[in-house]
Amino acid sequence: MQAWYRLSDPACEKPLVRDLLFRRFVGLSLQDAVPDHSTIWRFRNILNEDGHLQPLLNVINDQLNQKGVLIQNGQASIIDASFIEAKNNRPNKNTKGENTQDIEGAYNVKTASDGKQKTTYGFKMHMNVDEDRLILSEQLTPGNVHDSQVFEDLFTGHEKAA
Repeated sequence: MQAWYRLSDPACEKPLVRDLLFRRFVGLSLQDAVPDHSTIWRFRNILNEDGHLQPLLNVINDQLNQKGVLIQNGQASIIDASFIEAKNNRPNKNTKGENTQDIEGAYNVKTASDGKQKTTYGFKMHMNVDEDRLILSEQLTPGNVHDSQVFEDLFTGHEKAA
């Protein structure tokens, strides 16, 4: 994980302290002490000197490939959606008696942090961005489409091993 996230030995200590994914990956429980950077360095050097480092990395990468996971240095996909309120979001009638509400939008109901439900009318912009905020893919849907319904459509093809 240190290589995948481009972390120095000292920079590897922080995620081991605060990130459960890192702790689980290296086999540390919540009660276990986190090794300091010099311990990490010495352990890696021992593995390398004894010829165990590369075979160990090969086993880890093979297990990830079997699960369909492809790890690439310096790349991360962040998938999220933003709500865009429709310009004509209220169901009003024009002079001819026709509904002026944007017919392509839909209602979205979301529970706010205070526990109250907030209803809005419009659209959702679903996006897949990298860590530099470069948009990799996007999809506009009516506001009632749940994020999980377009999640896989936002993949660029680099997220899974072939």
